[in-house]
Amino acid sequence: MIMSSKPKPSDVRNNLLAAIQRKVPSSPVAVPEPTEPAAVTVAEPEPRRKEPRPVSVADRPKRRIGKQVQVWFHEEDGRIVRELAAWLAGQGVRPTDSLVIRAALRTAKTGGELLQAYRQASDLDGRLKRHKVK
Repeated sequence: MIMSSKPKPSDVRNNLLAAIQRKVPSSPVAVPEPTEPAAVTVAEPEPRRKEPRPVSVADRPKRRIGKQVQVWFHEEDGRIVRELAAWLAGQGVRPTDSLVIRAALRTAKTGGELLQAYRQASDLDGRLKRHKVK
């Protein structure tokens, strides 16, 4: 019983380098012509298939409806979203943060509670410069 070992990595590397560096013959290889004519069969030509044209960005079907939006949350906002998601999960659905937020937006009503929540959120918002009121 003859056992051979795996080729060494350097052997594999050398073989690959040799294969890459091989040159293509400059003159084409001559193919001998057949001495006896072969039987010719005439087949119906296949119908020409149109080559697929490149699809432009405008022609592509939309995968998503809506647009991507970036929203910044404070820690307490994220906690509220997780709480709502946990409640929805108890109802037998598998919510995502995006769906939880969209559902909350659709249940929001205008009024004093919304105005109060807006003022609380704007007080915590660090993007705006605070001006002292005299």
